[in-house]
Order: sequence, then structure tokens, then C-alpha cells
Amino acid sequence: MKNKLLSIASLFAVLNANAIEIGPTGSGVELSGFIDLAAEKKGDDSETSFVGQVEIALDFSSGPVSASVDFDLYDGGSTTVVAVGPDGLPGTADDTTYDVTDGDSALEEALVTYDFGNGLSITGGKMLSYMGFEAYDPTNMYQYSYAYDVLGVQDIYDAYDVGASIDYGTDTFSIGVWSSLEADAGYELALAFTGIENFTAKAIWSDFSAPASGAYEKSTYWISYQMDKLLLAAEVAENDQLDSGQDVEGMMIMANYAVSDAVGLTLRYSEEEVTGATNSTVAYDGSKITISPSYVFNDSFSGLIEYSSYDKDAGTIAEPEELVAVEFIYTF
Repeated sequence: MKNKLLSIASLFAVLNANAIEIGPTGSGVELSGFIDLAAEKKGDDSETSFVGQVEIALDFSSGPVSASVDFDLYDGGSTTVVAVGPDGLPGTADDTTYDVTDGDSALEEALVTYDFGNGLSITGGKMLSYMGFEAYDPTNMYQYSYAYDVLGVQDIYDAYDVGASIDYGTDTFSIGVWSSLEADAGYELALAFTGIENFTAKAIWSDFSAPASGAYEKSTYWISYQMDKLLLAAEVAENDQLDSGQDVEGMMIMANYAVSDAVGLTLRYSEEEVTGATNSTVAYDGSKITISPSYVFNDSFSGLIEYSSYDKDAGTIAEPEELVAVEFIYTF
């Protein structure tokens, strides 16, 4: 789940507890980030792939103005990491692909927020999408893989784009409107209800009428409820490609249980259907089951193991192979 109530503007209200103040005392300049190291194996015959990511975040706040810059460094052996464009799909014209064989880097976010102090804020720059329950960064994930990943790393949610948002929030509800400032003429609308203790419900819609890869509409609806040590969540999500390509519909239910202060366990069941955007031909219809125990070594260092299996019911796309992954994350 994204580390924000509705938009990136809320990040400045919940700064990383491990952030390091790098300017003079009281300057409002902080450095934080994470190191993510993972190894994954798909099927019995594939080689183990190693993926590394370092994110460095520089946050600045002075009165009502906040700014943040996130910079990512990748290294993945023979693996290629695809940071998808605003449509969220790999293999389309707006993608940015990073060949991490010898390492690569990317500017993930660069934004400025003005907080009016009454729950209203405006933000501009390159920022993460409102879309989806599952987060973009591994530090905010409950497991290693995404629920919807038959076509690539992530098949439904948008990633990030350059734009501007207006956000308003109270203890009961929040609303956010984001508009792209690039040539793809897109917008997002997000509504959240938080009026019941430990309960969150969100509805997010997006519409891109003229990106280079074709017009599309997306929606995600999700709820979560924290019951002492147990977190329950459910989501339905949809990606409609209006001109060409493939439509994707998905649903997910997830439970995360804190066995102890250090040990956790995530169970997830998801379904995904991929059809032709113009002919409704089923390319894939199946489900995924994920089991992921985790361990927190200390406030900065944690790790997890994931096992995921797939069950294909129909379609021409091959059933994905079983996934086994190990991941370690160090935050600073």
C-alpha cells in the first residue's frame, strides 16, 4: 500500500523515522532511502536472478512549502528492469526501459507541495500515481511480487508521471485530483473514506485520452481493516485499453498477520483476466496464490521469503511458472 493517504503531498506529514537531518539544526533538510536486494527463481529450470535497487530521497520543508526528490539506482545482473510509463503496461510506446546489466539510474520523483494548513494542498512535479492498493516501492509492500503480473511486473496500476494535483483531507474523508502536464492528456481522481477507526476505503479512476501508446481508462477500488495484529484487504481493479492492446481485470484478497513483533505472515489470493481490447478474446484467465513470511531484524533491516503459484483456466498466454523469492531491505 502506498505510504500516503491520497497523494504524495501527505508524505511530508509522515517522514521516515530513520531520516538523517543533513542541514543545520532546524533547516528542514533530511536524507532518507533504502537498499533493496532480492533473488528470484521462476520454475525448476530457470536460473536465479538477482536484483538490486538503491533509492535516495532528499526532503525539504520550510513553513507551508515542502519538496522531495527521489533518485533510484539499479543493478540486476542479466535482468532488465522496466519502469513503465503512465499507462502502467510494459511494451508500449511510453515506456522507459532501464538495462541494469551494468547498472542504471532513474529520477523517480521530483515535486514541490504547498500546504494551506486547512487540509488543502497543491503539488506539482514528477510524482507517483494514486492508483492501487499495492505500493510502488518495496518498502511499502507486504510481499515481493504484485498480484497482477501475467503480462509483466505489474499489469494494471499506473506508475508515475509529470503533473499537478490538488488534495483535500479531513479525519473522515479525502479527495485528490491530478492532471498530467505532459502531452498524454490524462487525469486521476481519488476518493478515500477513513471515518471508521482502522478502516480505509478508496476509489480511484484515471483517464488518458491521447497518450502515444493509445487511450485507456483505469479504476481501482479497495478496502482495508486492521484488527489488532491482523490486516485484511480486498481490491478489484481494471485496465481498459480503448484503441488497441489488451484489457486487464483483476481482484485480490490479502491478509497480513503479525505473529510477533519480529515475525509476520502474508497470504494473498488474486485473479487476473486478460482480453483483447477490441475483440474480447480471452488471452489469459487464471489465479495466483502467494505465501510470504517476513522477519524484522531491527528498525532498519527486514527480510521476507515469497512463494507464489499460478493456476491458468483458459487463454493463449502461457501459465507463469512458480516463483520463489528472497528479499532484504535496509532503510535509512
